[in-house]
Amino acid sequence: MIGSLLLLVCSNSYAGNDDLELSGFARVVGGYLDASSVSYEGYDNSISFSEKSLVALQADYRLNTSLSVSAQLLLHSDEDRESGIEWLYLTYMPTKALQFNAGRLRTPFLKYSDVIDVGFSYPWVMAPQQLYSSYLFSQYEGVNARYRTGFNGINFDFEAYYGQYDGDLHTGGQNVDVDVDGMFGGVIELNYKGFQLRASSTNGSNVSAEIEELEPLLQALNAAGFDDIAESLDIDDKASAYLFGASYDSINGYISGEWMKVSSDTEIFADIKSYYVSGGYYIDNVLLHATYAVSSQSINIIDNTIPTGISPQLDALHNSIDQVNDFFQPGDFHSFTVGARWDFKHHMALKGEVSFLNNKDGQTSYLELQPGKEMFDRRATLYQVALEWVF
Repeated sequence: MIGSLLLLVCSNSYAGNDDLELSGFARVVGGYLDASSVSYEGYDNSISFSEKSLVALQADYRLNTSLSVSAQLLLHSDEDRESGIEWLYLTYMPTKALQFNAGRLRTPFLKYSDVIDVGFSYPWVMAPQQLYSSYLFSQYEGVNARYRTGFNGINFDFEAYYGQYDGDLHTGGQNVDVDVDGMFGGVIELNYKGFQLRASSTNGSNVSAEIEELEPLLQALNAAGFDDIAESLDIDDKASAYLFGASYDSINGYISGEWMKVSSDTEIFADIKSYYVSGGYYIDNVLLHATYAVSSQSINIIDNTIPTGISPQLDALHNSIDQVNDFFQPGDFHSFTVGARWDFKHHMALKGEVSFLNNKDGQTSYLELQPGKEMFDRRATLYQVALEWVF
């Protein structure tokens, strides 16, 4: 299927229709985790090329001088992510500075949110997962407005959006069905020569989620009269995230960083603070880079007031709440990544990197612990290679 899509791109690249523009990108990514007790982003102690490999075709059709429609078809080999229409939206540009979009859109939160699938557009094989993981909603259905202006060599970019999200997230080894109503946010970006400053926010006025594994427990708690505990496990509240970023790019290298805070009124969901700092240096057409990233999660432990020693049923409920507290635990996750990118051909690049992963003792955030492997020392090394290209 991927080969057929690439053939389709090649055969239509010069179709002769000036109003239709076809483009695409692809990546083949291989990885290996040197630990048998855990998995990380789908990687374990076997070589895999299925977690991050993908191919996409994008079509942009100009209806008139101010109106166009765009669509992107994404084929992904990751079993935790569906292939299909990644975005589909209508664009109206009344002026060169003002743009409106409506449809299925990318959430413009992080620096690389719009292009996170286009591995050619950033230095890493895998962007720092402390920020670019599945905790955030990568797309939404709604509208946005964007305005660009500038003076004295300083360019400003303002963006605001509103919509909703309905889909599945895979986090902590669990599939979570999430519905976000009233999703809104904004972005302010400043660019001056090679410098960039960025501030953004995203908010959900009503975030509801269903974790399939928790549903029987919620029913049992309500039936036994422990409505207060069941309510603390119910995910139906507000959530928000804020980001600040800065970067500098030159012909010799780059330095960049982003800081993010995610908070929720839901008791069992973690408040997350994450950041990364990254720098790279060019030697001819080879980029050498290093990145340090940290995520710190804090949650409220559920007060387990279920008595024990009265009946086997209550003992089982009590133990279940203890297990929930063990699963939704606070955690600090650190990673240090070193890598290289070689732009060996126009629009093609080879990448390789090594990431040293570290959780605090007794914590497993981001690392998915295998059953019976609790003595794992919370350290692992991820090796990745990638071939990236755009067409």
